[in-house]
Amino acid sequence: MNRTAEYTAVIIFLLLLAVPMLSSCEGTVIEIDSPEKEIFLKENREGIYRGGRSLFVFDERRHQKAVNLSRIQYRIQTDVQDTCLNITLDAIPGSAGVHIATSIDFRSPGDLISSMSRLECSRLDDDKLWLWSPESLTGIIISRPEN
Repeated sequence: MNRTAEYTAVIIFLLLLAVPMLSSCEGTVIEIDSPEKEIFLKENREGIYRGGRSLFVFDERRHQKAVNLSRIQYRIQTDVQDTCLNITLDAIPGSAGVHIATSIDFRSPGDLISSMSRLECSRLDDDKLWLWSPESLTGIIISRPEN
């Protein structure tokens, strides 16, 4: 076998290895197991959603937002502090399909959610995470803590 044929064989072999790796980077297919989850995954605004409707959505003109990177904590609240979403993550998910432990505290007039949960990272992009609880049909969209 001549040198050109050897190089060609090596290149073809490397390409055959690279194609599955590149296609796996396209993202994990997440099971849509409820209409509420389907509705939630179409949302783009940071906040908390339950049962197919928004409970509290961040508006930069009327709300405050804080991110604590060392505690992996995210908080949004109204300026008068009557409504607040605070979530602490055990880890920052690197891909969709990952489950992470979280502590959630949401308070507003008429609503209170306080729990320790395992949430599925159902979607992520460059600046946001979509976290989902199938048990409570609750989703939370937050900015990625490293941003």
